[in-house]
Amino acid sequence: MFQSSTKVAWRDLWAILIYFLGQATLPFIVLAVFTQLNINIPEPIMLMIGIILTSLLVILFIIISHRHKFQLHFVENLKDLRQHIKLILFTYVAYLLSNGLFMVIMTQLPKKWQFQDTGNQDSLMIFFEQPQWLPFVFLGIVILTPITEELLFRHILIGELGKKFGIGFMSIISVVSFALLHMQVAQSPLEIVPYLLLGTMFTITYVKSNGNIAVPIVTHIFNNGMALIAILQQM
Repeated sequence: MFQSSTKVAWRDLWAILIYFLGQATLPFIVLAVFTQLNINIPEPIMLMIGIILTSLLVILFIIISHRHKFQLHFVENLKDLRQHIKLILFTYVAYLLSNGLFMVIMTQLPKKWQFQDTGNQDSLMIFFEQPQWLPFVFLGIVILTPITEELLFRHILIGELGKKFGIGFMSIISVVSFALLHMQVAQSPLEIVPYLLLGTMFTITYVKSNGNIAVPIVTHIFNNGMALIAILQQM
């Protein structure tokens, strides 16, 4: 829930630095360590281990940063979560309809603008090549990534920086920055639209729940879980 204190926890910004440094370095560190130990693990899984470690570092940092009130807020957010189940379902259905409408409209555009799956979705397929590693994929993509991204894009950008720059303005920044993060391997500029819709869904659940970070986290986990099930059904 949005805290009554107007004081910004500027230290939380370190979590953003930890995230990007971790994403850039930890996969290579894991690869170097496993190679040195002669442990044969597929490179995509080493990358996933790096992603998992990065997420754990970000989550741990936020917990330590708010250690004095973490347990209290954690319990309050979980208790309040049940009141927002309808909000989660409504925004998810609205996202599906909006994204479906966009995909229909896109079929009327020139071929060069069209895409079936986003570059980000295609890049994730390497993690599904060996089914025995699916537990790692589930932990990384369905559980830890949603928690990490919601802490960064909703808790820090809106919950903390919103105290300084306004909830509305930082909500827009949150949606746009979230979408841009997922455009690193995009082939079409229109690929940003599904991620703008996703970011909007998560932001709405966060703001409408009065800053209960558990609500967008659960929404994000649910969305990624459904996406994982859809991928597994196609394999």
